Amino acid sequence: MESHDVLSEPGTDRRTPASGPSRVTRRQMTVLFCDVVGSTSLAERLDPEDVLDLLSAFGDLMGRAARSFGGHVARIVGDGADVYFGYPLASEDDAVRAVHAGLAIVEEAGRLQHTCGVATPVQVRVGIATGLVAVGAREGLAIAGSTPNLAARIQAVARPGQVTIAPGTRRIAGAQFEYQDLGDFELKGFDEPVRLTAVTGAGEPDGRSAWRGHDTKIPLVGREADLASLKARWTVATTSRRIQSVLVVAEPGLGKSRLASGFDQQIASVAHTTVRLQCSPFHSNSMLRPVVQHLVRAAGFAREDTPALLVEKLDAQLAVAGIGAELDRRLIASLVAVDAAGGDPPLDLPPAAQLQMTRNVLCRYFMGLATGQAPLLLIVEDLHWMDPTSFALLDQLLAAAQRVPMLVVLTSRPERPCELAAQPSLIRLGRLDEQASRDVVANMAASMALSAADIETIIRRSDGVPLFLEEMTRMVLDSCSRRCGALARQPEVPDTLMDLLMERLDRLGAGKWLAQVAAVIGHEFSRRLLYGAAGMDPAAFDEALHAMLRAGLLLRVDVQGERLAFKHALIEDAAYGSMIVKTRAVVHGRLADLLTSEFTDLIERQPEVAARHLSRALRPLEAGRYFLQAGEQALRRGAPREAAAHLSEGVSVLAAAPAGHERSEAELSLLSTLGPTTMVLTGPGSEAFRDVQRRAFTLCHELPGAPRQFPVTYGLCLYHWGRAELETARWLAEDLLKVAELRRDDAEATIAAHNMSGMIKLSLGDVRAARAHLERSVACYDPQRDASLYPVYLMDFGVFGRFYLALATLITGDEELAGRHVQDAHELAARENQPHTLGFSMAANCSIAVLRNRPGDARQFAQQCIDFCTQMGFSEFMGLARISRGWATARDGQTAAGLDDMEAGIRLWQATGFENWQPWFASLRADLLVEMGRSDEALAELDMHLGRMDRSGENLFRSVLLAQRAMLLDVDRNTRERLLADATGIAADQHAITWIRRIETRRGASRSPPNVGYRAI
Repeated sequence: MESHDVLSEPGTDRRTPASGPSRVTRRQMTVLFCDVVGSTSLAERLDPEDVLDLLSAFGDLMGRAARSFGGHVARIVGDGADVYFGYPLASEDDAVRAVHAGLAIVEEAGRLQHTCGVATPVQVRVGIATGLVAVGAREGLAIAGSTPNLAARIQAVARPGQVTIAPGTRRIAGAQFEYQDLGDFELKGFDEPVRLTAVTGAGEPDGRSAWRGHDTKIPLVGREADLASLKARWTVATTSRRIQSVLVVAEPGLGKSRLASGFDQQIASVAHTTVRLQCSPFHSNSMLRPVVQHLVRAAGFAREDTPALLVEKLDAQLAVAGIGAELDRRLIASLVAVDAAGGDPPLDLPPAAQLQMTRNVLCRYFMGLATGQAPLLLIVEDLHWMDPTSFALLDQLLAAAQRVPMLVVLTSRPERPCELAAQPSLIRLGRLDEQASRDVVANMAASMALSAADIETIIRRSDGVPLFLEEMTRMVLDSCSRRCGALARQPEVPDTLMDLLMERLDRLGAGKWLAQVAAVIGHEFSRRLLYGAAGMDPAAFDEALHAMLRAGLLLRVDVQGERLAFKHALIEDAAYGSMIVKTRAVVHGRLADLLTSEFTDLIERQPEVAARHLSRALRPLEAGRYFLQAGEQALRRGAPREAAAHLSEGVSVLAAAPAGHERSEAELSLLSTLGPTTMVLTGPGSEAFRDVQRRAFTLCHELPGAPRQFPVTYGLCLYHWGRAELETARWLAEDLLKVAELRRDDAEATIAAHNMSGMIKLSLGDVRAARAHLERSVACYDPQRDASLYPVYLMDFGVFGRFYLALATLITGDEELAGRHVQDAHELAARENQPHTLGFSMAANCSIAVLRNRPGDARQFAQQCIDFCTQMGFSEFMGLARISRGWATARDGQTAAGLDDMEAGIRLWQATGFENWQPWFASLRADLLVEMGRSDEALAELDMHLGRMDRSGENLFRSVLLAQRAMLLDVDRNTRERLLADATGIAADQHAITWIRRIETRRGASRSPPNVGYRAI
């Protein structure tokens, strides 16, 4: 098998293979470590020649076991040996092969005493572990990783004559063996205890699904049409009393065995007999092995049975099928190695004749099972591994002329054509559709709720393959169940599937390299790009590509065959994971250079492709530049979530770059765009926005010349304003104003500084000063000239400024002008392709409608805002809109429903970290609580927020809340009048004419019966 270890550096001839055959590979491997027990004492008691003979016999034994089960003897040193399963070629069941080999070694080691003619019994200990290793073959064979050490440590604690395995090996081996749990062991070199298991013997599970430990009680989904086809053939078999056969063909993992088991369950209410013949890759040349297994299992043989009892049990089983003749009994007894003649000489028949007679008896046996009290369902699993004699028996059975009610269901992989004389009906299984895939995951995860993200990941990476779906779900469920502990990162591919996937890759030979390069590119790619990255000559490339297509690992996406894609995402993951890390980085780098030089159109559309290859090529500074381009492009396309992901990834990647000005400048560039993007997604009061802005503020002051200082300072000021940390926000805004004064001709500085200063003054309750700042900002704004500011701040100052100007204008007494300002803001937003700005304008209009006491307008804009912002994910605007909608609903007489909606909106707002505006929400909520007769709660709400305002200095609504409080206190009229006068005085100091008018309205209400005309704001 050839592959490539190191690629040529960028700029060298890409047509030349990089370095010839790879000497290092990454793969999952099962390591068996075996040691002769007490070899030192044996050496003391035995003659040196006898010891040498014993060790030689031990070495021969290890070699035979390895060859029998597809292992590779890596090392035999005296009384110890290492055997590797999964190298140089993987098999889909390497862990299972290793365990079978271990059992065989233990059994045969017990015979070494007699074989070698020594007086002392010989025993061995076997330890087995499975895991990821790196394999090197430069000077002999060497593997690195914890797996061989774990196998050796396990062997050391195993009891004599015991096969002991690690948790991963047991998980992969499934139900194919019988186990004894040994508990947790502290093993040298391993931080955590390891739970060990002794293998007590090979199991006899029914069917391939049971072999893998799959729960056949889980409903079978997506195979309704296939079950119907089986049911139709069953009906024909039982009504016509003729043998019917169906061949189920599918690639590994698509559910052949599960379908057969599912059909058996479907007809469980109908009397029938089910017989399973399970073929095995270990015994594809063992004569009639599946039939022997069935007879031993059906007769109920036990290890402790005497020969006489074995004969009795076998006779009873044969009698069920009407087999009782002496010769028939002896033929079958000979087949299963039971002495039916009680010590008589063996049958003196020519071998060929004895075999044919045995086949005839077996054929009658199966037909006898079908002619009993119930029809027979004969399930033959994994026909592609069936031994020739069993195949001939099957052919003979299907061609029999006797009328018997029997359905034979055969399962097979597509690589072996069906050569049966009586051609069965054919069922070809395909992948499950998305809904069926979701049903599989839901059925398996019934006891634990998986997140939507986990479910989507499972479905995306499993590609509709039932086995992949089940194993991926198991892996995620296992991760979820241990997530609260110190859980290591789960592998990309479940270890239960790794051997199966690596076997398919290893079969490609030199084509495995091309599969690895394709996996580095990604799930879908062009033939031209793959050729450019592979570093192979044209003929070798074509041969390797055709091998991948023939093997079904790749699919042609277009008619021309220029676009290619992996058939299964897990094959892609396995190919990627099998590549040496250093080689992988070089391939990523070559791809990045190729893409940026020869595929410029692609990179202009998707700069993140180059960024990810560069990051994995360990070129972080270059990667950061492309991540920045990707984030900016996503923002231009109105996709802030994607932008934030690209920008955040860029920041993370830069951590690998050397510290210095170049890295700091690159990080500041990314953070300067990530900050406003985070504000859009999470709100200006969120911790995420704070963290980005603080880091950017620190960087810009560390770098020479303080680059980007103005927009970064604006962002940090915006955060403190959103958190109602108004004193900090005020002094930051003063810095912005100083810059604006120095740059009188700089529109950006004037617009942004006065916008922010106006917002802060408004929150502080200095309404007249706020209006002046906001008027100056709005007057300076030019939509065409200042469009370039949006990518920097992700806010349109014309829209945002007009809303806050509308609010200041309304409070200072001009409600009509306020209405025009907010309408202008909405019209301006509608002309811009800025989703966040449009959502803000809707929230602004419904808020002003509430303040103007216009429930119809408030409801209309609130619903528009909710519909739009739910789609876009703007939580703060959704919260504000629901508060407004709740207020409008209450105004329509549905106070309880309105309060529920309002409170849900308040929770949404608070979840963003936004502290501003909450006194106004408290004012609105208090009104509704009073209407519902919950005045004590209303008073407590007002008191809490008045105390909060004392701490924050957010005084805009102070007079309003004080007036409401005065109305609720149980005081005499004079005291209430004095309190209301105090509220009026505060409003007058703020030049809040509208608040004064509404407080006067409340004062009038104080002379009416309690709570009459209470709501005035």
